[in-house]
Amino acid sequence: MLRPLRRAALVLAALHSAAFAADESAVRGRQVFESRCASCHVGSPPSAATLGPPLSGIVGRKAGGGASGVHSRAMAESGIVWSRDSLRRFLSNPGREVPGTIMPVRLDDPKQLEDLLDYLVTLR
Repeated sequence: MLRPLRRAALVLAALHSAAFAADESAVRGRQVFESRCASCHVGSPPSAATLGPPLSGIVGRKAGGGASGVHSRAMAESGIVWSRDSLRRFLSNPGREVPGTIMPVRLDDPKQLEDLLDYLVTLR
């Protein structure tokens, strides 16, 4: 009887550890956002205009759409629907991924990029 309980406890501990690690990553991602992205973007719809579009609900949204923020023609015509993978490719080299984009920031550090993605997927 103790073996199944011990196994269940280990599974629960592993799930808790994974959730805690994801939370920590999202916290670090918010710090990356604030230092690298917040000068042009906000995480939720702003009360005042920003240069770039708000990033709440970015996952699943079509690139270059939306009523706020500046969108380049290249971005609007890219056909991209944002997913974690498409954001990873774009943020690691915006000009290569969407030639003609006006996005000036790229993230070269893979850890910062993954932390930022963990944060972005929490924005709703």
